This record gives sequence, structure tokens and C-alpha cells, in this order.
Amino acid sequence: MAEATPPGRSGRPLFEQLLEVGVYLPLGAAVRLAERVPDLVSDGRAVAGQQVSNARLIGRFAVGTARREFERRFLRHEDPSGDAPEGPAASPPPARSSTSNRAAREPAPSRRAAPPAASTLAIPGYDALAASQVVPLLAGLTDAELAAVRLYEESGRARRTILGRISQLEEERRARRP
Repeated sequence: MAEATPPGRSGRPLFEQLLEVGVYLPLGAAVRLAERVPDLVSDGRAVAGQQVSNARLIGRFAVGTARREFERRFLRHEDPSGDAPEGPAASPPPARSSTSNRAAREPAPSRRAAPPAASTLAIPGYDALAASQVVPLLAGLTDAELAAVRLYEESGRARRTILGRISQLEEERRARRP
């Protein structure tokens, strides 16, 4: 007499194979998934948290840079009497062409300017950042912004990584100027 369910490749009846695939496999996967969910959630949270933190930092930097550029270009208001300009961009940008002009702009070593406040630096949240977070942002700063960061860093934590990168950028920029 012939068997009611033909055997599959493994020699087991088709009904047993369907039972394994249709019932035991989903149950086993559900149990394993339930065990791994907390680990997967914490892994996902760590990755997403770091990416959100980086995006926030870059966004603050971009907004700050755009705000300063906007003020520099569009917020130059003249006093009605015509005496002196007012507003955040009142002073003209420093000349960049010759080394004698640059030397005239830099304070003498004996009478160095007071360091700027951290809140006025071009990099938002500067004090809370590690050197490894600051270094990639330095290349996007203007010469004046780099000088402010240098002065602030020299008067405070004096992190060699940051000061070294500022020196490299200043040297590269000097080399590119005619």
C-alpha cells in the first residue's frame, strides 16, 4: 500500500517538511528575534545618536557661517549723518594681498589682543568639542576666524592638534597668495 504523503528529498514526508517550514521556522525566528531585539535597539540608537550629533554640529557650523556671510554682505548700514558705519559688519574686511599688510594687522607679540569669548568663535559650541571634531571644521574658516580660534586656543587649552592644523592652513593660504 502506498503512503499518503510522498517523501521529499530528505526522505521525510511532505507534511513534516511543511510543518517545519510553516510552523517551527517562524516560531524559532520569533524567539531568536525577541532575544536579540534589545541588542539591535541599542546598536541602532548608538549609530543614529552619533549621526544626529554630527549632523547637528555641521548644521550649526553651516548656519553660523551663512549668518556671518549674510551680515558681511548685506548688513552694512550707514549712519544717517554719514559719519560712521554701524552694524555687525561695520569694519571693512582686512586686506589680503601683501605680507606688509598682514604684518600691520597682526598684533605685536608683547601686546597681544585679549582672547575672544567662546560664544563669538565661528565654531558653535567650541568648548564642548574634542580636538578631533574641531580640526575638520577649521578649513572652512576665514583668516580672521582662524586667528580668533588660534588666540582662544593659545590662551586656554592650547591643544597642539588644533594649533598645528591652524598653522598648516595659514601656511597653505600664504603660499597660494600672489
